[in-house]
Amino acid sequence: MIERTCRVEVQRDYLSKVAQASPERALAELIWNALDADATYVEVFFTEGELGTFEVIIKDNGVGFSIKDAESLFTALGGSWKSHKDKTSEGRLLHGKEGQGRFKAFALCRSVEWDVVAKLPNGDVEAPFKIVALADRLEEFSIEDSATDSRTTHGVTVRLSEPLKEFSVFNPEIAAYKLLPIFALYLHTYRRVTLMIGGERLDAATAIRHVETVSLSPITYNDIEYPVILEIVEWRDGGDRELWLCTENSFPLDKYPRQIRGVGDFGFSGYLKSELISVLSNDGTLGLGELNTHLRDASENAIREIKSHFASRLVEESQEKIRKWKEDNIYPFPEKAASPVEVAERQVFDVVATKVAESLPSFDEADKKSKAFQLRMLRHALERGPEELQTVITEVLKLPKKDLDQLSELLRDVSLAGVINASKLVTDRLKLITGLELLLFDTDSKKTLKERSQLHKIVAENTWLFGQEFSISVNDRSLTEVLRKHREILGTEIPIDEPVTRIDGTVGIVDLMLSRSIPCNREDEVEHLVVELKAPKVKIGEKECSQIENYAFAVIEDDRFASLSTKWDFWIISNEMDSYTQRKANQDGRPKGVLFRDTKDADVTIWVKTWSQIIRENKYRLEFVREKLNYEIDQNDALQHLRDTYSQFTKGVVIDGEQVSENDDAKHRDEPDT
Repeated sequence: MIERTCRVEVQRDYLSKVAQASPERALAELIWNALDADATYVEVFFTEGELGTFEVIIKDNGVGFSIKDAESLFTALGGSWKSHKDKTSEGRLLHGKEGQGRFKAFALCRSVEWDVVAKLPNGDVEAPFKIVALADRLEEFSIEDSATDSRTTHGVTVRLSEPLKEFSVFNPEIAAYKLLPIFALYLHTYRRVTLMIGGERLDAATAIRHVETVSLSPITYNDIEYPVILEIVEWRDGGDRELWLCTENSFPLDKYPRQIRGVGDFGFSGYLKSELISVLSNDGTLGLGELNTHLRDASENAIREIKSHFASRLVEESQEKIRKWKEDNIYPFPEKAASPVEVAERQVFDVVATKVAESLPSFDEADKKSKAFQLRMLRHALERGPEELQTVITEVLKLPKKDLDQLSELLRDVSLAGVINASKLVTDRLKLITGLELLLFDTDSKKTLKERSQLHKIVAENTWLFGQEFSISVNDRSLTEVLRKHREILGTEIPIDEPVTRIDGTVGIVDLMLSRSIPCNREDEVEHLVVELKAPKVKIGEKECSQIENYAFAVIEDDRFASLSTKWDFWIISNEMDSYTQRKANQDGRPKGVLFRDTKDADVTIWVKTWSQIIRENKYRLEFVREKLNYEIDQNDALQHLRDTYSQFTKGVVIDGEQVSENDDAKHRDEPDT
């Protein structure tokens, strides 16, 4: 018989909102209620009929609640007894504190019954009773005598009937798959607790392959600093790749909305734990997801850590194959890694090579010679860059599309590949600088190094020597071409019908003109750097100073460009300058090295610079990176880099007593140095 009907003292629309949840989260909330009541055994049943599942039952052996407390527990939404406690009477951490979990059942079905046998303080059990609620009348429920009065064991049985639809979570296998990540940490912590789903135990200890705990950067929110912990659980049998947002006590409250890619074949769950997540949940802002910048930053930080973790795991898993390749003398890195860059490069190679070997059954079947060739090809492609590697594994090795997509995702996301590319750029530049220094200052080489066909060509391919922001515009062209290029950069229609000549009427040839746009309010403002190179044996004197000044004045005095907003810098560079140039470049009132400056009629500065200055400035810019890479520059490596990369520009140059090539092709012969 019905004892009484009670009403929940909140608006129905609020109750409807509280009752919303995903199917697995709704089922999880009912299980959490059992665990918060100190249940050590919880079982979920799915009763099948001709039309599918018609009833879901969650049965536990918890302490339940007495009939005298029932009305206050169900009517006082948000006033749960848990709000005043952190742990159960048995000392387990509590999950919920808002008293809303029971309403999540209506996300699954129309009718819910709670059959309760409460455990009294003296250990006896109270007479059974039943609570009935319907989705049609969320704001009220009834408390009734239980039809079963013979139970002697305490606990609660929740019956969900009249399902709203045949949810996939009603399948026991799917339910176990969905619920395992939610309860894994709890079951891993409290080994005495048993959770049964459709007759099978949810065994976290067996399912978990590895657990890693990482401290992340704390987050400041409303002037309070909250610690952040990431726990990475790797599953033995694969699974989704997901990140859960958890309370500081490891209870998942929400899930990062996107799957995490680029982590190999690993199945895992990441648990981002912080008191901040509890605070945001209580504030009602946890559901904003990535719109909450604090949560977004913490999630992105966690994802980076997860990817880094599994990149290391991929390397670990590849070691057995690598060991075998080394034993067979087919591993393409016979020498030991000499720097952090080489270590990182080999780690990426190991991941790629083992993935290719796994994906191609023919690899293991091949003979040692074929394997060695394929591994050398992979090494060469990796050193050339991601694009080259992509071509090799797609067109040459013909990796299956599924494996190719996974490997491409891995290479795109794993930071090691980016480190290698950036490190290779820096080390190549350091080699170039060291090699160039030898060419310019070695007693023999500076006598044989030619200005236009050698030094000029090497420098033209490395304009970063004069500043990373500059790109080459004109290479070895007349002054007229300089102004044509200038017009093209500005996008103007100024006619250039007459050639631009120097003061003495001759046509000047400019070695290099480098250009960049200047960030400003006017789009027509650009900056040009005109470089005049001299062979290292040529000392800069009055003649050379006059030459660069004539170039500069010829350009700035051309009235076709007088009104345009342009900054011009002219440099003349060699190894040394004579006493005349030194006095001219060291005058009071202007920076050292300036031969001429005019900022009134035109923004023009003429500089004299030595190669030692330019090399020193570049070394300074790269020194921080070199130190972090622990990379020591070897002169032999630097010379070999020059020979390999710029062989066509170094023929005939004597370096360290050795001539690069006996043949100095006619096409590389130089005009007389001036």
